[in-house]
Amino acid sequence: MAETFSAPQLELVLNLKEGSGLTDTARKNREILVTAYQAMLAGNENALAEILDPEVCFYEAKGLPYGVEAKGIEGALKGVAGMFSAWSHLYTEFQEFLAGGDIVIAYLWMRATARATGEVYEGPTAEMFRFRDSKIIEWRPIYWDTHRVREVCGLT
Repeated sequence: MAETFSAPQLELVLNLKEGSGLTDTARKNREILVTAYQAMLAGNENALAEILDPEVCFYEAKGLPYGVEAKGIEGALKGVAGMFSAWSHLYTEFQEFLAGGDIVIAYLWMRATARATGEVYEGPTAEMFRFRDSKIIEWRPIYWDTHRVREVCGLT
């Protein structure tokens, strides 16, 4: 016997702002981000910090062991340091940088070994960067499976 379900009431809103999509600004922001990561590969550990807006907001999901809502460059860098502190080894393979409007999304594969347990998290991850005047004003890492991150870090 087939199972049935009742779909929820759906409200769909398309709130596309003028100037969204693949604009010259979107292309420029993508290039700024890619260039920063290339500079990091070449040894400039501060390349990403150099393109942060002084008012940047950095968000890691609150359910993560290093969940944070941080403001300002110093706060964002502390948030990143908190994430780094959870892992003894972190492998990130950036596969694509996608841009539209003022947003650039980095799509990557992440494999990380938890300091607390030695267990490995592996999966797709995205990082959303919102730009203002060629600087990152908002930064949100987005993990495919935050529950698994918590498990490998010993929190479940």
